[in-house]
Amino acid sequence: MSRSARSCAALARLGAAAALALSLLSAGTAWAAPPGATAKEQADIAFDEGRELFEQGRFKEACDKFQRSMDLDPSPGTLLNLGNCFEPQGDLLRALATFEQALADAQKATDRKRRQVWSEAARERIASLSQRIPELKVDGAEPGATVLLDGKPYTALGQALRQNPGRHQLEVSAPGKRPYSKSFELAEGQRLGIHLPPLEKDEPAEAAAAAPVLSAPAPAPEPGEVRQFGYWPYIAGGTGLALLGTSLVTGLMASSKAQQLKDECNGKICDSSLESVQSSARTLGVTTDVLWISGALVLGTGVTLFVLDSGKREAPDALAADAGSTSLQAGCFGGGCGLVARGTF
Repeated sequence: MSRSARSCAALARLGAAAALALSLLSAGTAWAAPPGATAKEQADIAFDEGRELFEQGRFKEACDKFQRSMDLDPSPGTLLNLGNCFEPQGDLLRALATFEQALADAQKATDRKRRQVWSEAARERIASLSQRIPELKVDGAEPGATVLLDGKPYTALGQALRQNPGRHQLEVSAPGKRPYSKSFELAEGQRLGIHLPPLEKDEPAEAAAAAPVLSAPAPAPEPGEVRQFGYWPYIAGGTGLALLGTSLVTGLMASSKAQQLKDECNGKICDSSLESVQSSARTLGVTTDVLWISGALVLGTGVTLFVLDSGKREAPDALAADAGSTSLQAGCFGGGCGLVARGTF
């Protein structure tokens, strides 16, 4: 019985789905093309080998045999068997395309019976697969973006396209933007739509590495500002305020001691029991003077440094060129004690 006759008989008896998987020969049978065999005879042998491999679950090898049979002698019946090999491998798209080609070829068959059997089988397989194949619609890509689906360019944005079920990877990239990647699963019969989010701007790595890491909170410099003295203006200012605050406390304590002596001493003569109060009052008075003078100097230093830093809005190279042009001195001079700053403000 010829290859075409066997396909027709099987399809007519058992229906399209079961008939295409039926093997007409027992397992273990081997075929070999006789010397001088025609292309059609070789095609029939490859077809029979493919049917046996299909029954054994060796679908990829079966597909190879059916493809060889097609190359030697094309037939809609062979295409139907070839489509049945692609389906269990998960390649539903290729299986559907094969069945659609089988239907188109079947319409050209001159044998009415074969044309009817092949056409009915192809239509049944097409209808079944069309319900199982999922569809994917991707939109929202910004202009200039490159979209890849499973590593291949995806250009049909905004259109619902059939895809094989299973896991897929979507990747989007654009110049100057951070790439976007999404992994998703498509189930049989699913209709999935994905709207791509706007891509974020890509910050240069070197800019991130150059960003200052502060160990203590401090006002952020304005663009182009270079602070020559770092945190010292803030440290000096804070220390000066602390010293002034402490001098206020010791001053109040000294005043309290002085008032006690004034109340308890008789004129300029004080009882010996008040000597400790006198000593404490003198000590607190000296401490107060030292604290407020030191606090004022340190606070003034901090304020001066801050003013000097605020006046420096130049690039680092310009600052390096002017290094040494600004100076600050603290001490006692001919006119008294204080701070002297020289330079450009």
